[in-house]
Amino acid sequence: MAWLNSFSVVVAAAMLLAFVVAAEQDFNSLMLCSNKLGPDCGQEIFSDIFWKNSKPVSDYCCHSLARLGLTCHNRLFDNIVNTQHGYKSNETITRPRSVQIWNKCALVAGVVAPALK
Repeated sequence: MAWLNSFSVVVAAAMLLAFVVAAEQDFNSLMLCSNKLGPDCGQEIFSDIFWKNSKPVSDYCCHSLARLGLTCHNRLFDNIVNTQHGYKSNETITRPRSVQIWNKCALVAGVVAPALK
């Protein structure tokens, strides 16, 4: 019986360690995505998605977003929606804006990957 309890503790510790490592890797990859985009373009894109600025995303920032890639764009969007208070409730409005901005930027930058719908 003691062996079973010890085994359970080892399994729980291994699972916790795996979760911590995965969370750290996820955080690091999000930071890499964010750093590739830069603060000015990040703010410009964020504002257009979440605040619907009257100023559209510039061609310069579209090229930066295209270099960043669709995966990073989606991961950054998902992270904001899922971790920041108040953003999840507007996801039905903001996700289509995110898709629209990606599609526009992919067109501006000449990205060959298929556009999102």
